[in-house]
Amino acid sequence: MKPIKSLSPPSQLLIRQADQIRCEALLVVNPPDHEWRTEFPVAGGWHLHAGWFHAWQELGEAHQFGTAPPQQQFDAALVWLPKEKKLTDYMLQQLAALLPKDAPIWLVGDNRSGIKSIAKQIEGAFSPAQKVANGNHSTLLVTTLVAPLEQCELDAFQHIFSVPPNAGNAAEEMAAPLQVASLPGVFAHPGIDAGSTMLLQHLPRFKPGSVLDFACGNGVLGASLQRQQPGLQLTYLDVSAMALAACAKTLELNGLNGELIAADHLSADLPKYNYIVSHPPFHTGQATDYSIGQQFLRNAREHLAVNGELWLVANRFLPWPELIEASFGHCERIAQDTKFAVYRAVHKVQRAVKKGRRR
Repeated sequence: MKPIKSLSPPSQLLIRQADQIRCEALLVVNPPDHEWRTEFPVAGGWHLHAGWFHAWQELGEAHQFGTAPPQQQFDAALVWLPKEKKLTDYMLQQLAALLPKDAPIWLVGDNRSGIKSIAKQIEGAFSPAQKVANGNHSTLLVTTLVAPLEQCELDAFQHIFSVPPNAGNAAEEMAAPLQVASLPGVFAHPGIDAGSTMLLQHLPRFKPGSVLDFACGNGVLGASLQRQQPGLQLTYLDVSAMALAACAKTLELNGLNGELIAADHLSADLPKYNYIVSHPPFHTGQATDYSIGQQFLRNAREHLAVNGELWLVANRFLPWPELIEASFGHCERIAQDTKFAVYRAVHKVQRAVKKGRRR
């Protein structure tokens, strides 16, 4: 097994309490790491994070990436709590429809994830949560399913909001506001964040071509662009199963289409695009995590056609301009306020310097 100190703090606590997890067929829900799995009777997994899922998918269909758990028999579940309370509610309702009565559900999480107040969320279908252990700035609790529920529908947790025409810098006004879907766990749920709003206000009308919406969330950036320029071919990429489901609904609501990709980085097999737009993340769960944004900015130029453009918005304190300049040779600041800045860079051909013989 991987050295215990290299695991996430909740997983470190979990390893030390392995003898407390007693069952025959355990469903693990959204684990951020996997090296501990041989210590537990893992029979399947429900994964909502594409990057974390990568290490599990080799185990077969019992491990699924998506908005619902695998539909097979389990007698217990082990849940890594997300920071979003609404997402926790959704996950627990799904488990209450899947597991048998009296099934134990262990809940583990960073103390900043809301696990200390989870007792206030658990009601009706579950027994009061009992503390099993704490340590590593994390807590392990256990509850029991006392009243199984009917299968809950994803749409019941969905929120639809409108983005008016004046939220974007469109050359022609849209006939109607853009309808955007949001789900628990999606960035800025249940609305649109101030950074993306700012980026929409400064995006020009792109010429027909291909666009990648990186870390697309609910799809508001790409969908807005496609509404104002139907000649664009959109690809939406995000690490979150909930975000991709919300994005798919946004496209459906507006009669749009696009390719959806579950990933946390720009892989080598992706094509070159005429445009890339993004509000790159700098958190993974509760933890500050610059790695996704850093890797994205280092690789973005390789995935742009010649004269292709990168447009992004970010918090001003982030070191993204330096990374953009290192990759593209320049970085243009289009707009800024006290919190955010909009940046642009163009993939220009770098001409080789010819070395001739001195005379």
